[in-house]
Amino acid sequence: MRTIQKASLVLAGMLGIYAACNDSSSMGTLHQIEREGFAYFGVVPFEAPLLHQVETEFVGPEPALAKQISQRIGEDLKRSDVEPLWIHRGYDGLISALLNDEADLVISVFGKTPERERQVAFSETYYTSELVVVINPARNDNIRPSTLGQARIGVRERTAIEQKVRTKYRDAEIVPIETLDEAILQLRSGDVDAVIDDRIMAAYALATITGVSHLEVLPDFVVDSIECGVAVRQGENKLLQLVNEAVRESKAEYQAWIDDQFSPDQLAAVMSRHQTRLEVASRENKPRRVVIRISKSSSSDFDIYRFANLNYVLRNENGGQSYTSSRINFEGRTGVSSVTVPPGRYSVTLTKFNTTFGTLLILTDDPLRINVNIRLQANDQFTMTKAA
Repeated sequence: MRTIQKASLVLAGMLGIYAACNDSSSMGTLHQIEREGFAYFGVVPFEAPLLHQVETEFVGPEPALAKQISQRIGEDLKRSDVEPLWIHRGYDGLISALLNDEADLVISVFGKTPERERQVAFSETYYTSELVVVINPARNDNIRPSTLGQARIGVRERTAIEQKVRTKYRDAEIVPIETLDEAILQLRSGDVDAVIDDRIMAAYALATITGVSHLEVLPDFVVDSIECGVAVRQGENKLLQLVNEAVRESKAEYQAWIDDQFSPDQLAAVMSRHQTRLEVASRENKPRRVVIRISKSSSSDFDIYRFANLNYVLRNENGGQSYTSSRINFEGRTGVSSVTVPPGRYSVTLTKFNTTFGTLLILTDDPLRINVNIRLQANDQFTMTKAA
């Protein structure tokens, strides 16, 4: 019994020493921040609009949160001038910067993964990244959620996104790319079939990169989601506590900070591109109702009523398809007939008189109803005009 008690006391002492070491590590970082007046944040400086550089200043919700965290640390240290400083790294260098004491925290839209959580400690989630699919319908209009498994998918390299996509689409060709902007440009050129990335960041890229206004986000489809938090070294309990307090206080503001960089209207405009294109295509291919009115001038001595009950034939000059109008019905001195045809180039003929009045061009941007006026002049001459 005494042996057990002694062992318990030894174990308790060891745990106490371990806890003291952890607290000492945390307090060491806080003492360093207190001494220098700066909190060093590891970031990847290419994550617009959540984090990006404008001239010499970092802007976006991530820097705004970093300032809130620095302020909260300063309040605890009784120091009002604690400011964030940025340690630039690639995605694969953030954790090493933290573990090597080059950075005190990591805040770069940093996704939580089991592998990362074995190396560092994460704050409470402050942003959930929704992963969407960006496509280039001009080069490949067959990308659907069901076909992604056979596609070439561009992802930002060494990110939680890459891990998620590799796990979900094991048979796809995953193409790691350094930045989202470069991934979008490769999608434009056809080097990849799709890009998977954060919804806000992807939409911002499509709204701001030159020459990609035709690229779209697949609607109503989220590949997966990733919870993001601030990372600190394991054992830095006091620092993590202060970070969590700042995160809780800032959660409601984070979306407002996003909206300041990329308005909901801008986001909606990008997200609606796919549906808008489908609607335009549907409209372009939709048949038009053509109403044909035939009349004569006072200088013509032709008996126009001979056209009564006849039909026009509209023949597509490219495909050869023919469409027959309704019978010509006279309303006073004007004969009226109609026919429904898809956009195209048509000859307009009264076959009984072996008369072709000319060519009618129906464009994809024409209205759904088109008026055509045929006017007989003297000496059996005529004109045909199209009006909306």
